[in-house]
Amino acid sequence: MSHYLTLYKFTGPIKGGGPERFRSFNQIVEDLGGKIAFFGGLMGQYDVVTITEYPALEAAMLGAARIGNLISAQTHTMPIVDKDAFLALLSQTPRQ
Repeated sequence: MSHYLTLYKFTGPIKGGGPERFRSFNQIVEDLGGKIAFFGGLMGQYDVVTITEYPALEAAMLGAARIGNLISAQTHTMPIVDKDAFLALLSQTPRQ
C-alpha cells in the first residue's frame, strides 16, 4: 500500500461536522481499500490534513474527490515516498 498526504480547504459552511462526519469520511477511505494513518486540523491556508494508505493511486484520487464532496472542500493530494526509498532515489540522481 502507498501513502498519500491530502490537504483539505473548506469551500463552504460545514454542516453536521464532528464525529458523525468523520465516520462517513473514514467509511469512504475503507470502502476504497484504504486506511487513515493520520488526521489533523490545521491553521492557515488549509483546514485539514490526512495521511492515508491506499492500494492504488486511483483509489487515493477517488477518495480525495469523494471526501472533498462530503465536506465541501478543495483537495490537494500528494504521494509520499518513505525515507529509505526517497534516499535511494536521490542516490541514483546524477550530480551536476
